[in-house]
Amino acid sequence: DSADDTSTIDNGESELPSVDANQPAEEVVEERPASPQAIPNRDEPMPISDGLYIATTYVGDRSAIALDVKEIKERLKVGDVDEAEFTYKHGRNSKFFDINGLPTGDLRSIRDFSVDSASTMLSDPTYNIFLHGLADQNVEFMGSPASLYADTFITSLLYSKTAAASDAMVAVSIWMQVAHSLHLSYAACKDSFLSSDSRELKPIKDPSLFVDEAAAYWIGDSQDTGSASEGHLLYALTEFISSKYEDIPEESQSSINTRVLGLFNKAKNHLAITQGCTTSKDSHLSLREIVNELIPVMAVPLLRSLFYYISIEDSLMVKVYAVAVLPLFSACASSTYRELKSELIDHDIYEFEKAYLYSKIESMFSCIGVTCDEVGFMPEDDFTRCTTTASLNSLAGYRYGSNKEKVTKRAHIDVDMRKIDILMTNGIAHHSGVDGGTDKLFTAAFEVYKYGTSPSVQDSLVNLAKDTGREIVPVFESFKRYYQFEANYADQMITKAFRGQDVFQEASFDDRRRVINFVLQYMVPHMAILQQLYTSMDTCKTQRKSGSALALDLAAASYVGSLEGKSDGGSFDGSLLYGFAMRMCVHFGTCTVKYNARANERIISLFYSAQGEAEAGACDALGKTVKKIESTMLVPLIQGTIFVANENVDGVGYYPEGFVLAQAILPIIHDADQNAAAEIKGAMVEGFPDPDISAVAQPAKVFRAVQAAIAKLDGINCNDVGTIHGSNFCPGATYDNFSPAVGARVATLIQIATLGVIVYFLG
Repeated sequence: DSADDTSTIDNGESELPSVDANQPAEEVVEERPASPQAIPNRDEPMPISDGLYIATTYVGDRSAIALDVKEIKERLKVGDVDEAEFTYKHGRNSKFFDINGLPTGDLRSIRDFSVDSASTMLSDPTYNIFLHGLADQNVEFMGSPASLYADTFITSLLYSKTAAASDAMVAVSIWMQVAHSLHLSYAACKDSFLSSDSRELKPIKDPSLFVDEAAAYWIGDSQDTGSASEGHLLYALTEFISSKYEDIPEESQSSINTRVLGLFNKAKNHLAITQGCTTSKDSHLSLREIVNELIPVMAVPLLRSLFYYISIEDSLMVKVYAVAVLPLFSACASSTYRELKSELIDHDIYEFEKAYLYSKIESMFSCIGVTCDEVGFMPEDDFTRCTTTASLNSLAGYRYGSNKEKVTKRAHIDVDMRKIDILMTNGIAHHSGVDGGTDKLFTAAFEVYKYGTSPSVQDSLVNLAKDTGREIVPVFESFKRYYQFEANYADQMITKAFRGQDVFQEASFDDRRRVINFVLQYMVPHMAILQQLYTSMDTCKTQRKSGSALALDLAAASYVGSLEGKSDGGSFDGSLLYGFAMRMCVHFGTCTVKYNARANERIISLFYSAQGEAEAGACDALGKTVKKIESTMLVPLIQGTIFVANENVDGVGYYPEGFVLAQAILPIIHDADQNAAAEIKGAMVEGFPDPDISAVAQPAKVFRAVQAAIAKLDGINCNDVGTIHGSNFCPGATYDNFSPAVGARVATLIQIATLGVIVYFLG
C-alpha cells in the first residue's frame, strides 16, 4: 500500500487486510471479483471509484490495474514473491477487449508499461527526460538499456524480496503511464482536425479516451474519496503522503488530488466543447497547456514522499522516490542534478544531510514548474520549509525588483532549450535503431520549440524568435538586410534545421542538433535582449518607470537564464550568453579574479546603472548605458567565432557551431567592413555541412578580418576580446597560419584546474 511505511517484507505494520501466510495463493486468486464477459456501452459515462471522476468512455479495464497492485502487495506481505512477480509480469485483472467489447484473452500488466515504453513512449517529452536523467555513458541504467529503467528497477526490488517493489510499481511505472496517456491525448487532439482540402475529419483515435485512461490509472478501482487505505494507485499514494503535509478535513481529499482531478476534468471538458479538437486547428494548444500544467502537479506527491522518507531516514524508500521523481530535474541545473543522482539513486544513502538535500532539490523547483508553497512542508520537520533563497529575486547575483513571475518565465527559456536538446540527443542515442525514431524525436523537439512546455504557449521560443517588437532595435535593420530582408532569420534557420531542408539536407542529425542549439542559445536571445533594452529606453521616455524596469529585467533574464542559479557569478550550468562568456574568458584570458568573465561583470554592473537611470527618469543616460551593454554583448560572440575558427584547423569539427556563431555577428561585421565579413563567411559559413578544408584551415584570415572589423566597431576595445596564443586583436598584431590549438587546450585545462571548475570548450 502507498500508505505503508515499510520498506521490507518483515519490518513494520501494514494497513492492508491481514493475509494468512499458510493460505495457498490459488485460494486468494479465487476470491478476486469476476470481470464482466463484455464491457458496457463504450459511449456511456463511466464513474471511476465512488464517482471521483466520470469518464466519457469505458476505462474499467484500465482502472482494474489497481487490483493487480493490491494482489502484489498482499503477496509480498506474506513473502510470496513468486506470485507477486507473476502478477507483475503477466497481469491478472486488467483485460484487453476487442472492438466489439469482448475480452481477447490477453491481459495488461504493469511490466508491459515499461518494456513497451521504448516504442509506445518514444516521442513523449516526460519519458525522454527520464531517459536522459537515468542513462549512464553507455545509455544504460543498472546494467540494462535505459529505456527499461522502470522494469529494471522494479525487478531488482522483487529480487531483493522487498515490499518496496509495489510502491515502485505505482510511483515509477504507473505514474509514467499516466503522463504517457496525457501525451497521447494531446497527440490525438492535434491530429483531429478538419482537412483543409477535403474538409473531412481524419480517422484518429479519440483524445477523450486517453484523458479518461490517465484518470483511471491515477485513481484505480476500489478507491474511496480521501482514503489512503481504500485504494492502491496514485490517488491513494497522494492521500497518504498529503496527510503528512496538510490538515485534510474528514471525508474530504487532499489539495493535490483536488487539483489533479480538476485538471483531468478541465481537459475532458475542453475536448467535449471542441468536439475532440475538431472545431479549430488550434484546439490542441489549449489541451497542451492543461497537460503542461498537470504533469508538474502530479510530481508533487512524489516530491513529498521523497522528503518524507528522507525525514524518517528510510534509505530504500528514498531510492524508490528518487528514481520516481528526480529525473524530472535532469533538464535543470546539470551539476546539481548529477550530485543528487549520485547520492540518492546511484548509491545507497546512509548519512542524511536533510537540510542540504532539500535545499538542492528546492533550488530546482521552478525549473519543473512547482513552487515551495505547492510542495508544502511537514509541520513536524522544519527541514522541508522553504529556504530564504527560494524567495530571492536573483539571476546569477543580479537582483531584480520588477514582476517576478514574468522575469522567471523569461529566464526559463534555457530550460526549454535544454529539453529540446534532450529530445534530439535521445533520438540519436536511444532511438536511432527504431525505424524513424530519430525523426520522431526531432519532430517532438520541434513541438517544444513551437509551443513550449509551460502552461502558456505564448512563452514559447518561436514567439521569442519571431517577436515583431524587435523592430524597435536599430541594428535589427542590419540583420534583415544581411538575410535578404528575412525578419525571422533565426526562426528560418531553426525550422530548416529541424526539417532537414536547404543546406541541412545533407547534414547529419548531430550537425542539425548542434546548429539548432546554438541558434537558440545565442542568436535568438541576442536580439531578444536588445529588444528589451530598447523597450526600456522607449518606456523611459513615456515616463513609465515600472515598464522600463521590467524591460531591463527581462533583458537580464534573457542574457543570464535560470540555469546559472541565484548565487553571485553563476554556476557554469547556464547555456545562454552569460555562460558562454564564462567559457570563452578561459581561452582568451578575460576572466576576473572571481572566475567570471569581464564582459559579464561589466554587463551586470551596467544593468544596475540602467535600473537607477530608469528610476530617475534619466533617459539620455539610460540610452548611453544600453549602447554599452549592446557593444559588450558582442564580445563573447566574437571570441566564440575566433575560437572555433582556430579549433577547426585541427579537424575538431566545430563546423556547426562556427556556422552559427559567425552568422550571429556577420550582419554587424558587414556594416563595418564588407571585406572582413566576406572572409569570415568564406571560412565559416560557405560549404556547410561539408566545407572546403582549405578554406576552413585558415584561421589567420578570420583573425585578420575580426581585427579589421573591431577597429571600426563603436564601443568595443580590442583588449576586451583578449588574446589567444599570445596574440591580441589590436592594430599591428600579426597571425600565422598554424594552429597551436592542442597546446592551447592543455594550457586551458591547466587554467581550469586552477580555477577549480569544469568548463566545456563550447558548452
